Amino acid sequence: MKAKEYKRVLAAVLSAGMITVQAAPVLAADISGGQTAGQAQAEESGKAELPKQALTIDGTETMVDISEEVLAMLEDGSVYLDEETGYLLDKETKIKVDPVTGEREDEKEQGSTGSEGEPEKPEGSTPGDKDEGGKGDGSGSVEEGKGDGQNGSSSGDENQNQDGSVNEGGSTPDDSISPEDPAQSEKPSDAEGTEDKKEDDSKKQEAEDANKPSTNAALVAGQQIIRIPNVKKDFRFWTVARRYAFARTSVSVREEMTADARAVGSLNKDGLLYVLQEEKGGWLYVESGTVRGFVKADEVLRGDDAQKLLKEFQNQAKVKAEKEKKEYTGIETVVTLAKELVPQGENEAFLHTHATVNRTVVDKKYALTTIGLLNVREGKGMNSRIVGTLKADSLCYILADENEEWVYVESGDVRGFVNKRYLKTGKDVDRQIEKSGEDSFPTASEIIEPENNQACYYTLTSVKSGVPGAEVRESLVEYASQFIGNPYIWGGTSLTEGADCSGFVQSIYKQYGYDLPRVAEDQAQYGTKIPVGDAKPGDLIFYAKDGHIHHVVIYAGDSRTVEAMGTDYGIVQGSVDKNEAVWATRVLDDSSYAYAGSIGEVNATDDMYGEDLGDFELTYYCSCEICCDVETGITATGTPVVEGRTIAVDPDVIPYGTKVIIGGHVFTAEDCGGAIKGKHIDIYVNDHERALSMGVNQAQVHLVK
Repeated sequence: MKAKEYKRVLAAVLSAGMITVQAAPVLAADISGGQTAGQAQAEESGKAELPKQALTIDGTETMVDISEEVLAMLEDGSVYLDEETGYLLDKETKIKVDPVTGEREDEKEQGSTGSEGEPEKPEGSTPGDKDEGGKGDGSGSVEEGKGDGQNGSSSGDENQNQDGSVNEGGSTPDDSISPEDPAQSEKPSDAEGTEDKKEDDSKKQEAEDANKPSTNAALVAGQQIIRIPNVKKDFRFWTVARRYAFARTSVSVREEMTADARAVGSLNKDGLLYVLQEEKGGWLYVESGTVRGFVKADEVLRGDDAQKLLKEFQNQAKVKAEKEKKEYTGIETVVTLAKELVPQGENEAFLHTHATVNRTVVDKKYALTTIGLLNVREGKGMNSRIVGTLKADSLCYILADENEEWVYVESGDVRGFVNKRYLKTGKDVDRQIEKSGEDSFPTASEIIEPENNQACYYTLTSVKSGVPGAEVRESLVEYASQFIGNPYIWGGTSLTEGADCSGFVQSIYKQYGYDLPRVAEDQAQYGTKIPVGDAKPGDLIFYAKDGHIHHVVIYAGDSRTVEAMGTDYGIVQGSVDKNEAVWATRVLDDSSYAYAGSIGEVNATDDMYGEDLGDFELTYYCSCEICCDVETGITATGTPVVEGRTIAVDPDVIPYGTKVIIGGHVFTAEDCGGAIKGKHIDIYVNDHERALSMGVNQAQVHLVK
């Protein structure tokens, strides 16, 4: 684990801690018919709140959170909480029930013998019966060619006795020297030493076996599983590469993904729109001018058809620019855009994603307040609602209307209007801030949260970019899904030629800059352990049997998975096996993509500098049609382009996901291009004008340690 990731995970563990909650006593009225209060509560479903915790049945008598699966048992009345003891009990048999796995106490004592049948097959699996070793790695079914190729249950130099002990060196009990053996009488001390060693080894093995968990519940009980707090979603927008589409006929842009949903915009035939996201059911989330919403994929031209029309419009726009003696800036000077029918503030689809093809990061225009308390308002005028306040000498950035009486500013996460007479700007202010540093000045105090502030999206620009982790998660799942149908190869790591379950996961995550361990058992200890019910798309879910991790899947949302299931199935879309899923791990960092900062910002410390890769030629690009191929997606690795983070590289020189330091700033290799070969790096910026003005230069490049 990288040092930064380790520190982040450790901080999460330390901050969350382990909280032990004592069962609260509940006073219940007398109930006839011999029922306990807990049984009555289960049968009176909907009249009382379901319990959140219960005692474990593994002997530790620890209060733990009740899992999503067991809550369903409480809801249907098959299980109830005995308020006197704190245990969950089976309604019919009165046997104790595990609050995490739902196992009955007699099942836990017997262990999982396989006599009760196989778990249900995930959706999308290849037809045919799946034998015991059919999933994942380390299941012990080495001869079946299943597992991750690293964790076989036995090896050629070990044999297992009937009592479960292991003899080293391949010997069996019959191979040992008997007391009558003449050789033994010749060397009694050696023989005694051998017997003592075997006895010690046997006792040691028995002690180790006794300490190993024999059930999934015991395995889970030995882990520190943390409930992750909700990460505050960033309100800012980010710029993505343009994916062109054109209306086949007149098209309505809808507020929801239904044919009868309200139209928020309209577009004429051959009108231009940009595809921001592909949705389920053949819908696209698009942007055209100020209109954002949904259209059906079959209503628009895409791919080769769109490219042909794009070239026609490019020729028209270039001719027009030449006639008017202006610089060519793209096709939007000759195509029609959508007509807005519903204002953005009333359009429920407007914030479906915070991606946009428009510029989102602008140059900083500093301003400092000149009075003791300046109100930031939702609109222009003294009667508008106050959304935040600024103390004297607080820092804010002017984003719009700088020549008007009321200017639009941003300070911290507060955005709104202030009266310009109470701000000071200019070269003296710039020098003061640059000398002292932006962090030395106070920023606005928030009164109204951004999502409730109607002025928040007066402009989509900011002084920094925002990229919610959800976009990276969706990208990872989409990337992994490309390989569905490819073969399962025991011990393999190739996404195309074949991989086992952990090799598949390792290779997918490597494309996103994460170096995971090779086998599922080790991967299960990487990242932050969370309950299966808390998993988000892109998280990993681990399966166990008899207390042993043997399989890993990538969670895809809605109980779906993408996984390398086994030799009979290959890489498939499946569904979460609730009988064997024990916990999930969170490796992707939901906050790490929030702000990349300016490309000129020095954010690398001395201890981060690794290997010197030498001097590279630097150029700059943006996401416009002039810089980007129209059908490359967002980046070559599927992540959104972000100024201050994204660079395009030759992956043969700098592999995707590699972090490098250029001019004191940390970048990530996420993209490529036909002209990017050898020691050449293309640095992403948010607009074409800046890309041109930066020119071509040379710089030394270092790996991040």
